[in-house]
Amino acid sequence: KAHASTQHLGQLFQDLLTSSKIDDGRLTDHPEVIEIGEYLEKLTEDLRFSAEKKNLIVEYIVGTDENVQDASSTNNKMIRPLYYVYSDPDRLREVITNLFDNAVKYTTTGKISIGLTGDKSVVQFYIKDTGAGIPSDDLPHLFQKFFRVDNSATRTIGGTGLGLFICKKILELYDGKIWATSRLGEGSTFFVNLPRLDSSRARAKQIQMQETAKNNRGTMLNTT
Repeated sequence: KAHASTQHLGQLFQDLLTSSKIDDGRLTDHPEVIEIGEYLEKLTEDLRFSAEKKNLIVEYIVGTDENVQDASSTNNKMIRPLYYVYSDPDRLREVITNLFDNAVKYTTTGKISIGLTGDKSVVQFYIKDTGAGIPSDDLPHLFQKFFRVDNSATRTIGGTGLGLFICKKILELYDGKIWATSRLGEGSTFFVNLPRLDSSRARAKQIQMQETAKNNRGTMLNTT
């Protein structure tokens, strides 16, 4: 119990610090071009162990036959290219890890699915669980600071009420958005949309970043 309490206090402190940085504009990030397919596949493998400790199945799905989901219910067809985005890989990992950990915490049996799809302008990934689900009245409030669903599961497991708020604010740095769908007794799905870079724009961005880094190194050498 002491160990669990210490872990909770540590997470609370970290979340409060991150939240404070968000509020006053001090949250630092170092965006770069990321190919989400490879990135997400590797991260899934890194996260798998925590779910398998609870005997939960973890699956990674790329390019299903479904359309890209959107809050506005668009019907753009899914395509299967390389999915490039411009984001800080560490900040993005923070978002995905938070969503995955929540899925594991609130799922007792079944599986956690991580999926990736997209269209010409959007890269979308989702984390889906087979947990208890979220009441419909609570869905609009999930990403508010300190909001927590009030039921027996959340009271037993605990949490800071800041994780989803932080996820939303991080994604907004990259013009992304996050939302959830859920049904009680049928689990929850958290969707993340990020603007997609096509291959030519991704390559141009990478060259630009390399040139900037080269110029910065040259400036540092000249000053020393």
